[in-house]
Amino acid sequence: MMTGQWLVGLGLAAAVVVAVAEDGAAERDSAQAVMDCMRANIPQRLQLRELELRNRDAEGESSRIYRARVYLQRADGRAHMTSYIEAPVDMRGTAYLWRELESRDETFVFIPELNRVRRVVGSGADAGVLDSEFSMRDLQQAQGAFSSGQQELLGSDELDGRPVWRMRFTPAPEEPTPYLHVDAAVDRESCVTLQAEFIDGKGVVKRYHADPDSLQTIGDLHFAQHIRMDNLRNERSSSARLRELELPEELPRRVFMPSAFYHGR
Repeated sequence: MMTGQWLVGLGLAAAVVVAVAEDGAAERDSAQAVMDCMRANIPQRLQLRELELRNRDAEGESSRIYRARVYLQRADGRAHMTSYIEAPVDMRGTAYLWRELESRDETFVFIPELNRVRRVVGSGADAGVLDSEFSMRDLQQAQGAFSSGQQELLGSDELDGRPVWRMRFTPAPEEPTPYLHVDAAVDRESCVTLQAEFIDGKGVVKRYHADPDSLQTIGDLHFAQHIRMDNLRNERSSSARLRELELPEELPRRVFMPSAFYHGR
């Protein structure tokens, strides 16, 4: 899966602007109130100066460390994402552009060795970026971002000492997902998803974590700097670290143009 696609999901998963009552919780305990709190004010523009990604195999061995700079812009309910790979050295200069269109999405990649932009066929929304356990669809589903389906509030309790809402996200039959439902623990104070379990007919497939000790605030924006995805079937895991997140008032138009995105950073 292309890096830009996954990072759209990452923007949804790691950072949501909070619309809460004065006591730091939603005005009422209902599924709609929690969803409004999670999704109503996702930032229109985001710049991430460094994303660090690390994968571990079933034996706990770590692969190469990947680093990227990321730009996200949302307009009319659709997202555009551009990312620039800065490490490892053999991938430096590679750039990805992902654009969400009305009926499909499209991905472009700039390959520095060829000095050429290529269009990628297929969305690859279920594949992991850079052989990781993160995929765009998983990260969106962790936020209840199915294009259709049901969101259910199961109750409230605590996770690692923090009050959370327990939510269940069930896709509509036509939704392209292997999961029966996703169960999420949503932090009552920040409305960030701290944990999500992806469940099929055999049980939990993957488990997503956001480190509550890494929660940060920029203005009204709450986000987790450290997130992890564990695959319980193949025993692999992937972790991501976000550094220097900014909310610019504007981003250069060329950053999201297929003909110029690779010049835009």
